[in-house]
Amino acid sequence: SDAGLLPVRQLDQTIRLTEQFAAALEDRRDPALTRQSILSMVRQRIYGILADYEDQNDHDTLRSDPVFKLVNDRLPDEPDLASQPTLSRFENAVDTKSLFRMAEAIADVVIEAQRERRRGRARRITIDLDPTEDATHGQQELAFFNGHYDTWCYLPLTGTIVFDDEPDHFPVCAVLRPG
Repeated sequence: SDAGLLPVRQLDQTIRLTEQFAAALEDRRDPALTRQSILSMVRQRIYGILADYEDQNDHDTLRSDPVFKLVNDRLPDEPDLASQPTLSRFENAVDTKSLFRMAEAIADVVIEAQRERRRGRARRITIDLDPTEDATHGQQELAFFNGHYDTWCYLPLTGTIVFDDEPDHFPVCAVLRPG
């Protein structure tokens, strides 16, 4: 059930990741014409994806869902969350600089969590940047033939944080580039 989002929301209250994401985004909307905060839309979208509602169409129903309202700091009888068209405009307004600031926020959270876990003992932190071949099929926009991989593909650049003595890698960003 979507009630599984309640512990996720508690974790988010501790690490404040959605707040940091919202702070990384510039709000160019006219305040007199807005009903949804950037923070509320960030939470609605992230929690929707975590609950396996990747499609924005789902949010036309979820916008009035009591659990989704609760994780967005609204009571069930308060106004609905953002509609699918509002969320689409929101996502399409995000620029590259904002995405970079969001990746910095993820990196800060991961590094701080490791610092607390290790009580400040991390000797070396490496940011690993690698291209990752993502094969495409059909005529997809920005897909190009890559001779090294011998396929039509996207070639996103992925950034990963690696700690000195840990087998774990923490992905922090993926930048889509033409193949």
